[in-house]
Amino acid sequence: MILVRQLLISLLLLVFIGPSFATDRALLIGIDDYKYVSPLRGSKEDVRAMKRFIQKVWGYKNYQIKVLVDRQATKKAILRAFNNWLIKGTKPGERAFFYYSGHGYYVWDKSGDEDDGYDETLCPVDTNLKSSSMILDDEMEKLLKRLKNRRVTVIVDACHSGTVTRGLGLKQTKKDLMVLKTPVFNSRRKQKPKEFFGFTRSLKPDGFVASEGSIIAYSAVAPNQVALVDVEKPYGGVFTHNFIKGAERKLADANRDGKVSHAELLEYTRTQSQAYCDRNPRQCKAGALSPQLVAPAKSLDADVRTNRLPKQHSSQQVANGFTAHDNNAKLSLKVLPHNRFRLGDKMKIQVQSKHNGYLLLFDINSKGHLTRLFPNQYSKQEGKQGYVKARKTLTVPDRFYGFDFIAEKPLGKGLLVAIVVEDKLSRIQQLIPKAFTKVQAIDAKAVLQKLRQQLNRTLPQIKRDKRTGKKYVVNRPVRWSIAVIEYKIRR
Repeated sequence: MILVRQLLISLLLLVFIGPSFATDRALLIGIDDYKYVSPLRGSKEDVRAMKRFIQKVWGYKNYQIKVLVDRQATKKAILRAFNNWLIKGTKPGERAFFYYSGHGYYVWDKSGDEDDGYDETLCPVDTNLKSSSMILDDEMEKLLKRLKNRRVTVIVDACHSGTVTRGLGLKQTKKDLMVLKTPVFNSRRKQKPKEFFGFTRSLKPDGFVASEGSIIAYSAVAPNQVALVDVEKPYGGVFTHNFIKGAERKLADANRDGKVSHAELLEYTRTQSQAYCDRNPRQCKAGALSPQLVAPAKSLDADVRTNRLPKQHSSQQVANGFTAHDNNAKLSLKVLPHNRFRLGDKMKIQVQSKHNGYLLLFDINSKGHLTRLFPNQYSKQEGKQGYVKARKTLTVPDRFYGFDFIAEKPLGKGLLVAIVVEDKLSRIQQLIPKAFTKVQAIDAKAVLQKLRQQLNRTLPQIKRDKRTGKKYVVNRPVRWSIAVIEYKIRR
């Protein structure tokens, strides 16, 4: 009898205490019914969909997941849950997942740590006119640092800007406001503080995706864009819909290898977001949607579903996380005199594009090391900027460049990567990482990832509304295309 009683007590302890020692934890936040700002539709559905996804694909158990929706999701409750559930509830090596669907905003940076002068914010259900009622990115950064050595994933489906919707020159209905993930304050007695006004945002990476270490962070849009609610289906975030669909159904598997890498999923969400805007131009008057990803270089090729990395490290696999991008300019590469070389042979590269643009040319050798072939110190001395004219062939180098490409060790297969950027160099110069001041960079993945993140950002463009004549800002992605070609060096 005593033995049976002890067994029952042990089982009860496992039931009630077991979840406190869960190896993985997830915190899901979804807010539709705001107390002081405009309501949303679909955020709670986003949470339900994300919960199903992480259980089915990532193997989370129900007792490892905490959900806060609507009135539960006050600032105090969110911060308390993050601290007690995610930080204290996990240990190094375990998974911690944070998901947020709701309003996002930005306010003047008071700490002086933001390059663009603004702090991005999440808007809890009790958000009001005061920035202190919001969760600043500085607060999130401190919390994320306390998750050191965990395997952390963050997904934020919210706006990082609020001003563009007020510059459209459009009459907005209540329905319009419910599908724009930026809050409109209900108070009529107080003026909106000056801190909530702006015109354009910096191109430098910041906001909730500016993570480091082992954190993988997705954001629905760039810091200067407005996230949207998908009105074509049961209401939910455009980004959340595409993220789940691309990963769970493997629709983002661009190279058809049966896996979905983070690079492929990012590209899929961007392509699908653009397709959504093409179908719903009024809703996207503020510009295209550009989902963002910040992750360790090695994670770009990792399978989103299993977090496993590819075993081999060929030049093609080093580039896989970078080359998952469209080729709208129909960029093509040709290696002369052919793509097989002996040591000491000279190589020329021909580039052709259907769009005008500026050329960036890289080599990834058989060891996975990256070299910037063009532009280089010699081409700059000759004033060669590598401008590619539409439907004209550019040969690098030609007899006027003052240098040659010579086949050198290591032996084996390598990859040439060409990028044509259609925007003026004066607009994209801050997109080019400092790493490219050196001709050679051994850590190819890290350098390519940095370039990819910069090219994935947005450029503000001023337009005029035809009906009202008022000017407004459209934020669009940098226009760039990529092409690759393989070569082989032997003795």
